[in-house]
Formats: sequence, C-alpha cells, structure tokens
Amino acid sequence: MNTLNLRKTIQVKDGVAAILIVLLTAFLVLFSMYSSDVILSERLNAAMNKHLLYQPVTLIATLSLLALLAILYGEKFKTYFKVGRINAKVIAEPYVGINPKPHDNWLSIGLNFLIVISIVTAVVIFFQFKDNTALNAWSILSNLPTVFLFALCNAFVEESITRLAPVILLKDKIADKHIAIISAVLFGIAHYWGTPGGPAGVLFAGFLGWLLAKSILETKGIFWALLIHFVQDVIILSAFMATQS
Repeated sequence: MNTLNLRKTIQVKDGVAAILIVLLTAFLVLFSMYSSDVILSERLNAAMNKHLLYQPVTLIATLSLLALLAILYGEKFKTYFKVGRINAKVIAEPYVGINPKPHDNWLSIGLNFLIVISIVTAVVIFFQFKDNTALNAWSILSNLPTVFLFALCNAFVEESITRLAPVILLKDKIADKHIAIISAVLFGIAHYWGTPGGPAGVLFAGFLGWLLAKSILETKGIFWALLIHFVQDVIILSAFMATQS
C-alpha cells in the first residue's frame, strides 16, 4: 500500500510540474503580446513600457516555479541549479557537427557556440533593422544598462522555464537526448511569435534550445545556457530599445 501511494504521489508530482511548465511557456508568449500594448507611462517608449511590466511579472512566476521545483525535487534541483562544471566533457553529436577533439570540453565548445550564434543573431537583427535610421552607436550605448538588466532577467526566466525545469522533471525518467529535444520543441514553438519569429525563428530557437539543454545536462549547471542566451538577448534588445528611444 505504501509503495502504491508513493507511485501515485510521484505521478501527481510530475504531472503538476509538467502542466506548470507548459502553462508558463504559453504564458510567456501570451503575456508578451499583452504587455506590448500596455502603457505604464507616456514618457517611456513602447519597448520600455513593455519590459517594465513583462520582466518583473515573469520573474515572479519563474521564482515561484523554481521554489516549487526545489520542494518537489530537492536533490535534482541542487544538482542542476548552479554554475556547474563549465569545462565538462562534451558528448559528440556528429549529425549537427559537434565532433569534439580529445582536448575539447564545454569551455572551448561553449565559447565557440557563443561566438557563432551571436554572429548569426547579429546578422539577422541587422537585416531586420538596417533601414531604421534610429539604430546607431549612440542609441545602442545609451540604453546598454537597461538592456543588460532586461536581457539577464529574460534569459533567466526562459532558461528556468523551458530548459532547467524540463531537465529537473525528466532526468532519469527518459534519455537525456529526449529531454533536450523536448526543451527544443518548447523553446522553438514559443519563438514562432518571437524575434526572430516564424518558421525560421522556430528552427533557430529550437536548435538553441536543444544545445542549451545539452549544456545543462552535461555540465550539471546553467552557466553556458544562461550566458549564451543572455548575449543573444542583449543583441536583440539593444536593437529594439535603440529604435524605440
């Protein structure tokens, strides 16, 4: 009887966590759309109005989810909610071109992906805003402190909900490669309405989601996932904040 009750508890616990992850992912998309139309102050531009509402609300929701995960999955939460081993071994993935040499680890692979993905993001954003005369060095630099704050918050929120939470929930229940795919699907679909959006945005975000989930699983920490995501958000938000100043 005790074993049966334990199994039911585990199933209920996992079900609640899974539903929350899906609901919060959907909430990020819907609340982003809603907050785009909210005006907190006429003195602020549209981007500032949106993020002054969106970032605190989603951060509170994320911290609530993390608190619940810490209660439900104590040891697993402690295992992954940390910096982790940033020079951990990289598992080869030949079908996407990840073929680490004997001396390669997440320190070298992480830096390589950080640079390559950031260049791709910058190129996409450049062509999206290249005809906007408001985008210049001064408009970018003048907004950097705010951009850094919003980018850090946004990266933390999205990594916690679509990456860390699925890892904590599914680790040791299904194969790691399947956990990374599930994270990729969550992140990719959510970015159909993001930047870059559409089918191309889904594919790009999906690959990024897979890669960052892989980094969390292999390094047992969120360092690379948070850093790479943060830099992409800095690039994207710099353009949006600069053109709406």
